[in-house]
Amino acid sequence: MNKFSALLLVFLLTAHFSFSQKVKFQILAPKEFKGRKAVLLTREKGFAAIVHSIKLHSDVFNLDIDNDLVPDLYQLHISQIKGSLFFFLEQGACIQLDTNDVSRSIVTNSKSTMEWQRFVNDIQKPSDDRIKSYAQGEKLARKGKNADSLNYWVDKQALEKEDLIQKTGAFIMENPASYVSLYLLKINWYAFQHKGFFEKLDNTLAGHKTYLYLKEKNKKIAERQPAKVLNKVQ
Repeated sequence: MNKFSALLLVFLLTAHFSFSQKVKFQILAPKEFKGRKAVLLTREKGFAAIVHSIKLHSDVFNLDIDNDLVPDLYQLHISQIKGSLFFFLEQGACIQLDTNDVSRSIVTNSKSTMEWQRFVNDIQKPSDDRIKSYAQGEKLARKGKNADSLNYWVDKQALEKEDLIQKTGAFIMENPASYVSLYLLKINWYAFQHKGFFEKLDNTLAGHKTYLYLKEKNKKIAERQPAKVLNKVQ
């Protein structure tokens, strides 16, 4: 091995240990579920799917994941069981698997998942339920060809969507050091991009890939600001 090859090998090994880590977590299930296939994935707009396929041969799992990709929202599927579980994958997370419906599984030892469940239960789900109710009212109004009623239900849905955005923004500002806030800012970026939310995120999130992605987008917005001011002056 020549000197260049040796240096390259050292660099690759150093990069591996610097930028990736073993994420250790648990999936607790009865013995009869041993051997079942489990799939962990994240699929979001603008991002490629990251898929990890594992087998429930034991309770403890170690996944080799880049440092800047955890914690993040993952979706868990188990073969031959209905439902899927949304949770934040992070070191030490423990999933008590519900063997009838994966979505009812209990996640412990995950601060981010607790924050996510609080957002879903207190903000997202109530809003979704109201939207469904208003959509049903719109459907009946269309069926009855009642223009006034139709406009009422359409307006209610629009106001509810605005209210959800406001409450989501409030959650982000109240939890600036939360990876849930980072995730919510990403998926609602176009609603929040001019509100200065990114600058208020805690520096503890700075190493995450999503933070770096939003930092770049925020930088582009800042670069466009002088041009807008100049156009107004002219």
